[in-house]
Amino acid sequence: MTTGNWWTAALRESVNGERPLAVVCNGEALVLFRNAAGELCALEDRCPHRRVPLALGTVTPKGLQCGYHGWTFSGTTGMCTTIPNLREDERVPSRYGARAYRVAESNGFVHVWLGEGSPADVPLPGADYQPRGSEFSGAAVVNIAHDEYLAAMLDGPECLLEFGSVRMTDFFLGDPRVESGHLVVDRGAVWTMRMLPAAFVIDHPLIVRTAVPLEGGTIRVELLDADEVPLVTVYIASSVNRRGTTSLCWRGFRHDARVVGAPLRWHLARRRECAPFRIHQMIDGAALAALLVAPSRDLAAARAAQRALMSDAA
Repeated sequence: MTTGNWWTAALRESVNGERPLAVVCNGEALVLFRNAAGELCALEDRCPHRRVPLALGTVTPKGLQCGYHGWTFSGTTGMCTTIPNLREDERVPSRYGARAYRVAESNGFVHVWLGEGSPADVPLPGADYQPRGSEFSGAAVVNIAHDEYLAAMLDGPECLLEFGSVRMTDFFLGDPRVESGHLVVDRGAVWTMRMLPAAFVIDHPLIVRTAVPLEGGTIRVELLDADEVPLVTVYIASSVNRRGTTSLCWRGFRHDARVVGAPLRWHLARRRECAPFRIHQMIDGAALAALLVAPSRDLAAARAAQRALMSDAA
């Protein structure tokens, strides 16, 4: 049984061959960059010489050069290729190397394999994100622990994101269910122009569907009409950062579906190609504390059931 997992670490456009990118993914400090051949590389963000972050260094034709003493490391193997004060006839000891990670790209995301085992038969998290039309993306570190972020995405996603001209309600449309390795919850939503308060709406014209992973941090959030036709799809990659915070990067897009009953603001935003959603980068602690624990209670049980199935299969 594999004990590792692919984690989404960054947006593709954030990783280049000019400047290294420091990220913390599932609690591990990494540095991402592209080498001279354009290959995607990921190393532990610590020089094995003096433990200085390699992200403070420079990308060179020979690899990533530490900014402290100039040691240079291959991005694909992590081996030290150059030490400035060595003579030309001296070889760099093989033990001088930085830890290298397996990396892969999919649909605009950079993924890193963390943990043991082989990633050969494990699908990339970004494989199920199929963008169409204009995309809207971003990255942030938010002031909430990762487990709490996942729980809030099930219990009250309005604390974490919003859709333009849409108000989410606390009315759940059925029980939580497990689909494709995610715990999925549907809740009713309304256009903000409605005269009645959301609590008095019986037939919800919109659905907000949140899918939280049983393993990893690949969240899907969809805005659907009453017939479950997708209007907006957002893919949020989340993982543990330092000091009880959470790393996020996201991509999303507006579908081409015809929208009935939407307010004028929705149509104007679409015409102007404004982002149809907003990820909150500062979490309101009071709103978070007021959330009732509801669908998130099923997350631990669903995770335990999946792990039992995987153990039996192994």
